Amino acid sequence: MLNIQIREVESNTVLPIRQKVLRDGKALEFCKMPGDDDNSTIHLGLYFNNVLAGIATLMIDDHPDFSFKNSQLRLRGMAVLPDYQKKQLGNLLLEKAIQIAKSQNYKILWFNAREIAVGFYQKFGFSTKGNVFIIEDVGPHFLMYKSL
Repeated sequence: MLNIQIREVESNTVLPIRQKVLRDGKALEFCKMPGDDDNSTIHLGLYFNNVLAGIATLMIDDHPDFSFKNSQLRLRGMAVLPDYQKKQLGNLLLEKAIQIAKSQNYKILWFNAREIAVGFYQKFGFSTKGNVFIIEDVGPHFLMYKSL
C-alpha cells in the first residue's frame, strides 16, 4: 500500500527539488525566493513512501491585477521529482494548497505557471489572465488564478 503524506517543511527542504525540477540544476541560491523565510509562508512537502517527492510553497502576496487586496495567496515553486511524476502527486499537492487557501479565507489563489503546465492547472478550475510572458532564465509563463 502506498504511503503518501503532505506536511509542512522548512524552507531549505524545498530547495533541492526546486533546483532539480524548476531551475535546471542552477546553484541553490538561485532557487530561494523572496518571502521563503517569512513567518506566514507555508512550505509543503509531499512524501511518497517516506521520500520527499514533491513540494509547493504558499505565501501572502497581492498581485496588482486582482481587486481583493490583503486576501490573496500565491502558490510558488510547485514541483514533483521526475521519477514520481504521472502518479497524481501534483494533483494532491494542488488540492492541499487550495484547501489551505480556503481554510484561511483567502479570496484568490494565484501563481505564474509555466506555459507547459497551464492545462494541468485548468483541470482544477484555474484561469489564465493576460498574455504569455517570459521569466528570465526560466521561460514562458502565464498568470493563473482561481477565485475561492
